[in-house]
Amino acid sequence: MSGRFLLFVAALLAAVVFAACNRTEQRAPEPSRRTATVTVSPSPGGATATVPPAPPQQLRVAFVNLASPLPLDAGEPVLSDTFEERLAMLIEELRAFEPDVIGFNEASWTQAHGSASAILAKELKMEPFYARANPWFPGQTREQSDALVKQVGFEEGELILVRTDRFPLVRMEMIDDGLNPRTSETGERRTALHVVIRGPEGIGEIDLYLTHFTGGGDRVREAQASDFVEWIGETRGEGPIVVMAGGSDPAGASVYTVFEAAGLTDVVPLDEGVGTCCRLSVVGEQEPLTQRTDFLMTDGWMPASSGLFADEPGQRPDGTPLYASDHNGLLATFELASWSR
Repeated sequence: MSGRFLLFVAALLAAVVFAACNRTEQRAPEPSRRTATVTVSPSPGGATATVPPAPPQQLRVAFVNLASPLPLDAGEPVLSDTFEERLAMLIEELRAFEPDVIGFNEASWTQAHGSASAILAKELKMEPFYARANPWFPGQTREQSDALVKQVGFEEGELILVRTDRFPLVRMEMIDDGLNPRTSETGERRTALHVVIRGPEGIGEIDLYLTHFTGGGDRVREAQASDFVEWIGETRGEGPIVVMAGGSDPAGASVYTVFEAAGLTDVVPLDEGVGTCCRLSVVGEQEPLTQRTDFLMTDGWMPASSGLFADEPGQRPDGTPLYASDHNGLLATFELASWSR
């Protein structure tokens, strides 16, 4: 996403300058707390239940990068041209898995394609929880960032979908000022999302975390991972924890060492042949992925099963192979009875 973001920098900077020149009132400083807690009302397209379901026995989790429809090369708009097809492929595969929780990196809204979050929530009948990553420049309030999104016609961030009929929402929060440091001097940033859900009796609250590292180089990504881990330590409860952290750069292993040091372990084996990044294109024959940049982690709670999804192509009407993303996704099924404090 880092390269695609640069295409908008000139427009964003112009919009920021325009807004600054036309601002007539001085806003109060932002609160010192980094975390913004958001009150959420159920959406019409979210999960609903007329009869209380039986207490869940499993927690089924999926995690994938959506590959934003904003192209790196305006002359090669394949990510944009195939976006609706690719979303439909993911929806079909996820329905078959029947997840309780799904994490998405690069969840976008564009004028051309609308809101990926709204489409996914409606089609999968799950409740969406979202944190904007970009555009959000240093010093901007949320209202100023909202206005900038409308001006440039684009945003992307982190999305968690939840079956709230099975695992009710307790609260959600995000890092409003982004992970420290920012990814680039142009203003690109990374953020993090925390959703707390209620498990069945004996489990209590379950903490879900999601973030995405891309661009900036190893040193920046490691510093952002350390900031993320520190925030987890400040905000998590005493129950189960599931952490989804994605990346779009080859040096994902250096970030993973930060998570290991914090006691987090990837539940999908870090073996050869379990790569997640990154295809040169989503169209046509592609080499198998061998680099691991996306991680689905807990602090010792191991799943009954785990693996990949979105790793096999579908076919376009003309027979051309089409992949749902430039990443492979990760799946894990946890037996709730197997968790212990």
